[in-house]
Amino acid sequence: MAKLDQQTAVSAVMIQHLIADWCHQLDAKNCTDVSMLCTEDCVYMLAGKPHQGHAAIEAFYAARNERVRTQQKDGIRTQRHTVSNFRFDFRSDDDASVAYTLVNYSAEGPAPAPNLVGPTIIADVVMDVRRGVDGAWLIARFDSRPIFIGNDPFLNASTVPKA
Repeated sequence: MAKLDQQTAVSAVMIQHLIADWCHQLDAKNCTDVSMLCTEDCVYMLAGKPHQGHAAIEAFYAARNERVRTQQKDGIRTQRHTVSNFRFDFRSDDDASVAYTLVNYSAEGPAPAPNLVGPTIIADVVMDVRRGVDGAWLIARFDSRPIFIGNDPFLNASTVPKA
């Protein structure tokens, strides 16, 4: 069983806040500033492919937003990311890894999205995070492994590794 002292407990809460901000960027901000939550050298794994650095992460989400604009009803995609089951591994005061469960609900078109049967994907996520000189935690590596995959061709095309 992991033991947290006062310093790592505070850091754990700060990292959970970082992950909540990440979810908010994906869900409410149309993925526009996700890279600002990442280190300059962040390796962001999507569908088994690395996207390294801010420019690559921004390019991935710009392409995603263009697909939303051209392929989704009214050019809108509604989604919500929920996270749970956090497990922290603090390697130092400024370097940690956090594993958690990610559940995504998404549909084309504006909210409310009717007829949702269940989550579009459930994944095991590992994020390596580093504390910057300003004391803020940032994502240094993001990787997820789908455990359950729903029937959402749009999401599956960009986030599910090809066999």
